[in-house]
Amino acid sequence: MSNSLRETSNELSSKLVAIRLILKHPSNEEKVLVLLEGETDIRLFKKLFDLNCVEVESLNGKEKVIQALQKLQEEGYQHVIGIKDADFDHLEETQKIENLFITDYHDMEVSMIESKALESLIFEYAHTQSNRLAFLKQEVYNIAINIGYLRWFNHKQGNDTLLFEGLNFGSFIQQGSVGVDFNQESFLKTLLEHSRNKNANLSLTPQSLQETIEDLQRLSMDKLQISCGHDVTKLIAKYLLKNFNGNEIEKALRVAYSVEYFKNSQLYNSLFKWSLQMNKNLFKQ
Repeated sequence: MSNSLRETSNELSSKLVAIRLILKHPSNEEKVLVLLEGETDIRLFKKLFDLNCVEVESLNGKEKVIQALQKLQEEGYQHVIGIKDADFDHLEETQKIENLFITDYHDMEVSMIESKALESLIFEYAHTQSNRLAFLKQEVYNIAINIGYLRWFNHKQGNDTLLFEGLNFGSFIQQGSVGVDFNQESFLKTLLEHSRNKNANLSLTPQSLQETIEDLQRLSMDKLQISCGHDVTKLIAKYLLKNFNGNEIEKALRVAYSVEYFKNSQLYNSLFKWSLQMNKNLFKQ
């Protein structure tokens, strides 16, 4: 076992010890435990759930959520559920896991962007007309989906061939007369140069990446499933809210996203159905 895998295993084992103590505490006997991917999910879902009935815990990644959920189910804990970003699950034949719920779109950020939360944000800080907002959102998605296709390629490879973290959007997106201009050729070259910081022997070329995008376009052109929310918020910062960066926009979206918006989602419906079946309350009345 590699050092990284060993560290991941040890981290998960330590977290499971802490979770079992939470579950066994008398004050939590009737509560539902919700496992989430990270701290930003904790901040969002704490305001969506009734914390008198629910405990939320983050596990630093979707794989740990799945592993912890399955381990606790094997141990007989019935009132534990997990929530994770769908990523590309809606586009692929992904095995269903009991008590694991996924977002309607690629991730929770896209779900918030598709709610009225973004509209509230834009009207407060950018004063954009509603018809203009719809147009600009489509422009943003038209760019984000190109990045998303190569994230999907990475997912299919299963080895993070391409490196997206820390990618400089400014090298392939420039301010235009009515918005921003996206240079596809510069994007592909920038991504490859950035990825070679991790893998100097990377054999991919801009042409092979473009062919990959075209191949994946034949499988799906669903912008909401393919576009990554973190890419979309960075683009919104360049298009619409230029005094914000992507992280600040995501924070503002979490603040603006209410339980009423959440109730319009399939994720809410699935969770509510589970709560009725288990005779457990999850949401504030």
